[in-house]
Amino acid sequence: MQQPVNTANDYPLAHTRQELERLVQQSSFFGDLTEYVLHQAGLAPGMRVLDVGCGAGDVSFLAAKLIGPQGAVIGVDKAPEAITYAQQRAHQAGLANVRFVLADLAEFQLDDEAVDALVGRLVLMYFPDPAAVLRRLLTFVKPGGLVVFQELDLLPSPPPEIMCQPLCETYVTAGTWVNQSFARAGLNNRTAYQLGPIFQRAGLPAPQMLALLRVERGPDSPIYDWIAQVTRSVLPLMQEVGVATAEEVQVDTLAERMRREAVEKDCTLVTPPLVGAWARKV
Repeated sequence: MQQPVNTANDYPLAHTRQELERLVQQSSFFGDLTEYVLHQAGLAPGMRVLDVGCGAGDVSFLAAKLIGPQGAVIGVDKAPEAITYAQQRAHQAGLANVRFVLADLAEFQLDDEAVDALVGRLVLMYFPDPAAVLRRLLTFVKPGGLVVFQELDLLPSPPPEIMCQPLCETYVTAGTWVNQSFARAGLNNRTAYQLGPIFQRAGLPAPQMLALLRVERGPDSPIYDWIAQVTRSVLPLMQEVGVATAEEVQVDTLAERMRREAVEKDCTLVTPPLVGAWARKV
């Protein structure tokens, strides 16, 4: 029986420059969905925001857009490569009110005043006990402060009819391989719809929740490159846990094969839902 390979808060896709650039492209794909949830939750000008598991910094930059120059954002990640890359991007964008800190969330300490908002995207699924992590992070949030997280719901074997109409076999197969790889690696693919209980176990009120997704079709959609890039990043894990081989995946031609099939069949393709949850600290 395949044993899980991720039993701690490890990001299973490493932090190569290629992976960091993929995260930037993925954020462009999902960015408007995250910005909408941050806005709905109440992120406002002048706030101080803590972005945990910040990666390449994209959620930090979205937060900075909403809070304006009078606010401040602190991004935290335990990968030195991610922090260096995020700092370079902030400098290039002229964002003097965004800074990044290298730290493991299990050991991170906020040295200055508490923040008005705690945010994170695609972070909690990597922790065996996300409620315990969130409970600890809440100590850095002011009473009445916002807590906002987003996670993708990744069914290990999603029904094809919820992924596309009509069937696009290349897209369904690639998405299923990715989801099964995460599941076999010991990650919780269903964290998205467990955000309510996670918030409450951490000591927060029941959150408001909203599921958003991308619906794509046509030859110019970014969805083909998105799923191909995800598949490329997950491929080493995919092989390690026995989901598929490189020969089966043929990642170099995946995007074009997917595009060709979807266009020929006039398919509408749907991403997994990105579920947002938000509440205020009592």
